[in-house]
Amino acid sequence: MFVAINRLQVPAEYAGRIEEGFSRAGGMDGVAGFIAFDLLRAEGGSDYLVVTRWDDRAAFETWREGDAFQRSHGAANPNSPVKSELTTYDVVLSRP
Repeated sequence: MFVAINRLQVPAEYAGRIEEGFSRAGGMDGVAGFIAFDLLRAEGGSDYLVVTRWDDRAAFETWREGDAFQRSHGAANPNSPVKSELTTYDVVLSRP
């Protein structure tokens, strides 16, 4: 299994928009190799972790290079106040 975690640093006034945008997003339905998605908000703050789980890195990369990614992310705004940092992991051990 492969996990991608995107850390979003969100100004407080944008937090509601971020949550609303992810709640409407259904773009992961039917994506090959996709397992799960979680949106985590830091306690008492407006930083978020977007956690996705995949069968393997290849499935994640195929999604990032495909139409589903483009539809869900649209055109990137270079002036956006939201900052993001992507980190990826190979799952070494997992328990239910």
